[in-house]
Order: sequence, then C-alpha cells, then structure tokens
Amino acid sequence: MRIKSKCLVALGACILLTVSTSLCFAERSANNKLNLEQLAQMTQKALDYQEIENLMSRHEYYHTQGRNIEELKAIWVRKAPDTDTATFTMQHGSMIGMKSIMYQYGEFHEKSNNVELGLIHKVRPDIANVPENAGIGQFAEHTLTTACIEIAGDGKTAKGMWYSPGVVAGIDIKNGKPHSLWMWEKYGVDFVKEDGQWKIWHLLVCTDFGFPIGSQWPKEENEAVNTQGTEGTAPPPEIAAIMPKFDKEAENYKEYSPTKMPQDNIPRPPEPYYTFSETFSY
Repeated sequence: MRIKSKCLVALGACILLTVSTSLCFAERSANNKLNLEQLAQMTQKALDYQEIENLMSRHEYYHTQGRNIEELKAIWVRKAPDTDTATFTMQHGSMIGMKSIMYQYGEFHEKSNNVELGLIHKVRPDIANVPENAGIGQFAEHTLTTACIEIAGDGKTAKGMWYSPGVVAGIDIKNGKPHSLWMWEKYGVDFVKEDGQWKIWHLLVCTDFGFPIGSQWPKEENEAVNTQGTEGTAPPPEIAAIMPKFDKEAENYKEYSPTKMPQDNIPRPPEPYYTFSETFSY
C-alpha cells in the first residue's frame, strides 16, 4: 500500500509539473504573439508616416511644375463618399467636392495660364502666344518643414501639419517685367487610405505672408499681394470673367500684421485619435 501511495503521489506531481509547464509555455506563447502584433502595428505605422511624408512632397513637386490636374488624379481621393466631402480650403474660402476642386485648382489654372499668356504677349511681343508657352515665367517653390503627423488607431485615416516656406515668381501682365514674392504658409491635412494607398482628403492652406522680394517687410499693415505682383489690386477683367467663386466663403485665416494679434492654434496641430469621428476636420 505504501508503494502504491508513493506511486500515486509521484504521478500527481508529474501531472502538476506537466500542467504547470504547459501553462507557462502557453502564457509565453501568448506574450510572444502579442509582441509580434505590436511589432507589426509599429512597423505599419512607421510605413504610414513615411508614405504620408512622400505624399505631401509629391504635392509640392506637382504644384511647382504646375501639374495640378495630374496631382488631383494621382494623390487625391478618388472614391465616394470621400470625393463628395473632399475640401481644399484657403484664406477666404473652400472648394468642396472633387468636381469643384478639379475645376478651380485644376482646369481654371490651365485656362488662366492661356489668358495670361495673351496679356503678356501684348506687352512682351518677344514671348510668343503659342500653347507651349502657357504658364511661361511662372515659378512656385514650396518646401515642407516641422511635420506633425498622427495615424488613426484604426489605420484608416491620418492627420498632418507642416510649415511651408517658399517663393513664387511670374511676369507682370501690365509691364512685362518679372516679379517675385517670398511666401510663408502652414498646411493642415486630413488623409484617408484607399485600397491600401494614402490620399489627400482635406487640405487647409494658411498663408502667413507674401511680400515682394527686395521690399521692406513687415509693413505698417500687411497688404494682400496677388499673383500678378501688384499689391491690393483685383485680377485683370479677362481672368476675373472666368474666375470661379469658392463653394463656401469664410475668413478662415488672417495674414500676419504687426499691429494685430496672431491667430492662435490655426491650423490646430493633430492629436492622437482612434477613428476619424473622434477628431476634428481640416
């Protein structure tokens, strides 16, 4: 009986050891699985950050080359309902929906280039009024700095903010002389992932200042400077006649003025969030 009792005790101890070892192994496996999941999430988030940086850089390159229509087709949202809620917002208003953005930022840009070329040719006969010269003399270089990016916890959307210092140039349609402006802007952008690719969904551009290179700045009151290089003046009638209006007019941002307090927290830096319904929209 004693031998049988000892055998039973030994058998029980073996069973307990086996169960204990199995539980430890299962717990360790679960932890390993969790770590792998976390690593996969971290890796995906790092890839998302880099892809969004590249996407915004592509926007800058497209813009510099005046390839606005190509940009809209390549890196902006292409699927409903995002195409209906897409926005391109600037100082004094917003374009709403990809159809409107395509015309105002894309097609109007090309039409105005053709009209402007005809006006330039009148004061500069040496510049031929031929299709291949549309956009001649124009230069726009915007850079990206101080990125602040947040990827949604569900991985479906993202938000980003950048400073964008740069310079723009062109030919004055009144006298045919070149002109140039220093520009300083901020971007606030919402992104959405379509078929595994990040796309621009909402773009907010806030211009802090634009002033002629070589001029004194700041002025007593910072005056608006349009792309024709003349301060505080309306576009020529030929361009005004085809110029579209914003779908929603609003004073979204005010340029810097030495006599006014700056606007605080516009654009608002992105904050961590899980799904887009929890956050604000640019």
